[in-house]
Amino acid sequence: MKLDPRAKLWLYCTAIAAALVANVPAFLLGFVLAALAVVGLVRGLRQWLAMLRLLAPMLVMLGLFSAIGSSPTDAVAPVLKLLLLGTISSAFFAAVTVDELGDALTLLRLPPGVAFVLVGGLRYAPAMRESWTALGDARRARGAETPHGIRALAEHARMLTPAVVRALRTADAMAEAMESRGFGTPGATLMDTYRLRALDWLVIAGSIVALAFYMVWTW
Repeated sequence: MKLDPRAKLWLYCTAIAAALVANVPAFLLGFVLAALAVVGLVRGLRQWLAMLRLLAPMLVMLGLFSAIGSSPTDAVAPVLKLLLLGTISSAFFAAVTVDELGDALTLLRLPPGVAFVLVGGLRYAPAMRESWTALGDARRARGAETPHGIRALAEHARMLTPAVVRALRTADAMAEAMESRGFGTPGATLMDTYRLRALDWLVIAGSIVALAFYMVWTW
């Protein structure tokens, strides 16, 4: 049975809370393996690998700094915790679409404008990346060189102005489209219909009980 996005959001928040308070390496390792199993179930391996490539330098640096003046057990705990937080987030965003997340925040009585701002970065970051790539391709098509190293910073600085102009035009067009569709007006409805079922309530209650038991056990 498909879970309501509000149940998934609550489960994500409780998992993040448990990861933040956890300090035992054995528990963190088991938690990472369990989160990886969830990643596999929701078919989010590609997102997890992309996250791992971004976090790899930070994980190495964190491990090196933690190893200074600490035992190996104490040094590995921060690395596992950071990896766990990234794995939980990868599983969540693979299981919940941006539209479902926005709807869940709206159903939780968050103002539509606040909900839109929270999910806007997730929704339009890929579009901005494609716009930046298109600008680079356009410059190369006109004969511009592709510098490397320090010279690449100057090239990116020259691309910054047209990228900002594109972003402002997109934002202006988006604001007009949202206004014409009555965004934020009282009585607005969602495109999809959501209802918390028995399994959703069971997941919410189970996550609360599990987090409470763990915090009592660790303290």
